[in-house]
Amino acid sequence: MVSLRRGRLSLLGRVYMLVAVLVALLVVIAVGTVGFRQRAEAVTTHLTTVVLPAQRAATGLTAAYFNQAKAARGFQLTRDPSSLDAYTDGRNDAARLQSAISRQLGDYPTVMSSLAEVRQAARTWHQQAAQPRVEQGRNQGPTDLPPDQALIAQRSFDALRAELAELQNRINEIAASETATAEAARSAANWLTVSTVLTGLVVAAGTVLFLRRSLTRPLRTLVSQVDQVAGGHLDRPVGSVGPPELNTVARAVETMRTRILEETRRITRIQQDLARHEAAERRRAEQDYAIVVAALDEGVIVVGSAGIIESANPAAQRIFGAPESEIVGSRPTSWLLFGESGGALRPEEHPSTLTQRTGEPENSRVVRLERVDGHSVWLAVTARVLNSQDHPPHAVVVSFTDISESRAARQRLEYEATHDPLTGLANRTLVLRHCDERAGKHSIAVLYIDLDNFKRINDSLGHGAGDEVLRIVGERLVRATAGETLVGRLGGDEFVVLSGESGHDRIAELGEYLLEALTQPIHLQGRQLHVNGSIGISVSLSGDTRSGRDLLRDADVAMYQAKTQSTKRYAFFGVEHRERVQRHMVLDQDLRHAVSRDQLWVAYQPVVDLRTERTVGVEGLLRWTHPDHGTVSPGEFIPIAEESDLINSIGTHMLRMATRQLAAERERHELDLQLNANLSPRQLEDPHLGAMVQHALAEAGLPAHALCLEVTENAIMHDPMQAARVLRELRELGVYLAIDDFGTGYSSLAQLRRLPLDTLKIDRSFVTDLGDSHDLETIVTSIIAMAHAVGLDVVAEGVETAQQFDLLRRLGCDEVQGYYLSKPVPIDQLVTQLPRRDGLG
Repeated sequence: MVSLRRGRLSLLGRVYMLVAVLVALLVVIAVGTVGFRQRAEAVTTHLTTVVLPAQRAATGLTAAYFNQAKAARGFQLTRDPSSLDAYTDGRNDAARLQSAISRQLGDYPTVMSSLAEVRQAARTWHQQAAQPRVEQGRNQGPTDLPPDQALIAQRSFDALRAELAELQNRINEIAASETATAEAARSAANWLTVSTVLTGLVVAAGTVLFLRRSLTRPLRTLVSQVDQVAGGHLDRPVGSVGPPELNTVARAVETMRTRILEETRRITRIQQDLARHEAAERRRAEQDYAIVVAALDEGVIVVGSAGIIESANPAAQRIFGAPESEIVGSRPTSWLLFGESGGALRPEEHPSTLTQRTGEPENSRVVRLERVDGHSVWLAVTARVLNSQDHPPHAVVVSFTDISESRAARQRLEYEATHDPLTGLANRTLVLRHCDERAGKHSIAVLYIDLDNFKRINDSLGHGAGDEVLRIVGERLVRATAGETLVGRLGGDEFVVLSGESGHDRIAELGEYLLEALTQPIHLQGRQLHVNGSIGISVSLSGDTRSGRDLLRDADVAMYQAKTQSTKRYAFFGVEHRERVQRHMVLDQDLRHAVSRDQLWVAYQPVVDLRTERTVGVEGLLRWTHPDHGTVSPGEFIPIAEESDLINSIGTHMLRMATRQLAAERERHELDLQLNANLSPRQLEDPHLGAMVQHALAEAGLPAHALCLEVTENAIMHDPMQAARVLRELRELGVYLAIDDFGTGYSSLAQLRRLPLDTLKIDRSFVTDLGDSHDLETIVTSIIAMAHAVGLDVVAEGVETAQQFDLLRRLGCDEVQGYYLSKPVPIDQLVTQLPRRDGLG
């Protein structure tokens, strides 16, 4: 509020007056600035959204007419349909651009007048030049216009060009005019902005000068008094300084000084009361702490800076096995402590001594205390300084817990975790730990032992007898090694012996000795049992980089090699085994990416009807082209896929690819071919197999009757009930089913007749020597006759000669396949490679 004092404005009133004048002046200038800027923005918006698009449309219109002229002449001379299309597009573009200009600049008479002239000139040019050229191109062929007509056409186009140029000029003039208007408005706005700033600076400078003269000296006095209060000089009052406004501030500061002084005195009284209360609380806490320490199950002693025990709680007395009088006053180093390794601790190694000297805590250090009564106690000891601010030697509080029972329990758990519960031998965990500890640093031989035909003992005498045999075998192995090596059981009927021997002959002798110990008769349940084994041996010398798991794997590989030998029942892991294992590992890893990298493909081998000699189907055979190893045999990568659980995903990929490819070939060449596809034993265990097959057929558009799924005899006999359930589910889909490689397993036609099968495929092993063996011919004849008797068609695989082909036809076989007819070929070669005999296909 402005107030009058002694006929003059007060200091605050004069400040208000200056500010009001400044604000009014700035508002006037700002309003003018905003007006000019709005004008500039409106003109610019109209220029960018209306005039410039129209300017671009005019340029495009000229180009459209030039394109029409070029396209019309091109069509006249070449009769190229693309030229006629270009001519039509040009006319459409011209019409669209004229509409755009008319819509954007309809308020400009000069532009609309010029646009009308352009339209008139364009119609004249179309009548005299463009349309005649197009009609001549349609009716007379590639010839030019007569000279007189060509001259008229050129003149009409020149007139059109002139009108287009005039239209462009008029639009350009509008753009230039609006650009100039926008620039003028911006200049005026900028000038007003500069004026606003300069005016504000001048007024502000005057105001500052006025305030400095009127306020500086009183303010300095006031600030000095405030600094005294802030500095804690509360006993000095704050007086008046001059102007009424500053006196008001001074009175407020004086009031604040008085209140602060009173509050300070009150806080001092409270602090004195708190100090007395804290002292009483500290005494009570010390008493409570003493009670708690006395009640702890954890032993606690306090060792003074002189290294003497000053106190010991009841738990410490119980753990030490001594009264307080014997503990207090003694040194901790007088009590005999042992480390986990079994050696006695030197005085400087005691936890309390270390903490006293360094100030660093000892946390849960495990030691064994030898008590005066002769008993030993395992302790977890923690030592900490009482006051970290003290200088060494420190006073230390030592706490310790009796862990004898928990340590014994942990040792029992450790033993159970590292030993086989049946034989008491080391288990796989402990064996791998020993292997890893010695591998690469010391020589170690791993002898991997597998009992031969142990399953027969379980099946004939029961698992109880089998367990007893395993215990006896473990005891014999321990006795045979005389405790110099580690003997372990890996699981099932697999054992391992770890030896520090490195010489080939000594290790071979050990292997023979172990085999001899195994072959000794075992008397059990009134029977005499004979157990044999096969041993695989891997040796690691110092510097070997293989891990314990690698050594076990290599010994396992060598063990399977030993099982194939007819003389020695042990085998050393060699370079050839390592290379085979490494290749196996590489292929296993690469096979996981083979589908996504498009390395798997399907080859097709025709199946021929022996009666008509026509191709009635093809068998899809999965192939793998490896980028480094070339073609990988299915006999190599299919077992890898089955071991690594890839077979289901690969089988799904193969079936989808084969059904899709054959469906396309059937439709393209009107072929009535059936697709034969193999199912692995693992796929029969997949609960989603039926849904997968149904989806593959639907996706490819292949009818169900055009698919025959083949399962091996061994896959069916592995779990006949499960196989029957899965095959019935597939049969309900409408697909055909065949048993593959018949004669290699242990099934019979009586068993197979209970399954929903349509076809029996004779294994190639029966076909290879057909014609050279009368007995083999008799067997094949019997298989064909019995298969026909139960309603199965018969297909023979592996036909490679004309003699085999003719003989199988004579024996009554229905269909054949093999290299004699065609090798497996890619899908793009299938039709050209289909067998055609006697002019039939």
